[in-house]
Amino acid sequence: MTSMISMLNMISMLNMISMLNMLNMHRLVLATILLFVLCPSTVSHADDAADKAKLVATIKGAIGADAVRADIAALSSDEMGGRFFRSPFAEKAAKWVQVSMETIGIAPGASSDSFRQLIDKNPESGPNIIGVMTGSGDGFIIISAHYDHLRPRRTGTDKIFNGADDNASGIAGMLAVARAMKACTAAGNGPACTIIFIAFNGEEAGLLGSRAYVKSPTVPLGKIRGVFNMDMISRGPPRQIFIDGGAVGLPVVDALKAANESIGLKLRLDEHPDWLDRSDQGPFLARRVPAVLFSVEDHEDYHQVSDEVGKVDAGLASEVAQLVALAAINLSRSPFVERENVKPSTPEQPPIGAEKIVPTPAPATPVAPTPVAPTPVAPTPVAPKS
Repeated sequence: MTSMISMLNMISMLNMISMLNMLNMHRLVLATILLFVLCPSTVSHADDAADKAKLVATIKGAIGADAVRADIAALSSDEMGGRFFRSPFAEKAAKWVQVSMETIGIAPGASSDSFRQLIDKNPESGPNIIGVMTGSGDGFIIISAHYDHLRPRRTGTDKIFNGADDNASGIAGMLAVARAMKACTAAGNGPACTIIFIAFNGEEAGLLGSRAYVKSPTVPLGKIRGVFNMDMISRGPPRQIFIDGGAVGLPVVDALKAANESIGLKLRLDEHPDWLDRSDQGPFLARRVPAVLFSVEDHEDYHQVSDEVGKVDAGLASEVAQLVALAAINLSRSPFVERENVKPSTPEQPPIGAEKIVPTPAPATPVAPTPVAPTPVAPTPVAPKS
């Protein structure tokens, strides 16, 4: 009898424990439900943080200094002849950029089947090279750099202006951004809107390529979310870059400041208002399109034959490209309202180096000649006939 009572007590105790466990389980489930219902932002923030970390890791994995240096070396080699905008070397550089885009997987962007956009009517001028990565969201983002540089000098042992920093570095940065965006898209974390990649020609001759694009854009200017223009991004103090966009470029600058929390560069913001029309962001800013310039300050090799690949900081160029890629992807996902197309606030100046047209002077009004009195002539004496 005593053992039976003990057994019944044990069974009762086990039932009680089971009930308590079930109650605790219900409490746990209820607490989890309440967490999702009452605090959705906590879960959302955790997911956002994970997505951000994944995005940053993908970009950094896709953009490295070695690949950037290799592109700078190729474009600034002696075989490219200095890439003067109106020469066979400009055409050679343009073809190199196009092949690089095709290799990455960038589609033609000047038209449905062409990368090339003419910058003027001179057949010797190299074209703009335009590629596109199509997205489904509203608006467009432009990643740009110029590929041209200077004609060879006539004398000296070294005649080639290689232009490694100016601006093979910018083109290498643009191609690096394209690779990163393809990698992010493959990982399911790519840009939301269409990205346009433009290698401008004729920057050194007075922004000819960017002026031609703004005059005949491939997309409405009012639908461009922002322009990231890289021009000289591989010299100067380590991990420092100047960014100038003024008031019009503020939306792009804001995106860059937020992205830099994950990159950690020293950003020198809007310290050079005189640079706003110095490079290919200028024609866009004149039309009120948010745009910025990435650059370093002029150095001892600026526009010298000594601007060679051995002097570039490929690490700096690659980190600038990482910053551009991250900021552009984030900007592609932000709310966007189309702007009205705006004409330049001031008449654009004629491009530097452009041929000047001298007006033909009007024909002069005929003037009647002043009558001149004839000079008296003495008669020749005639000898009398004999």
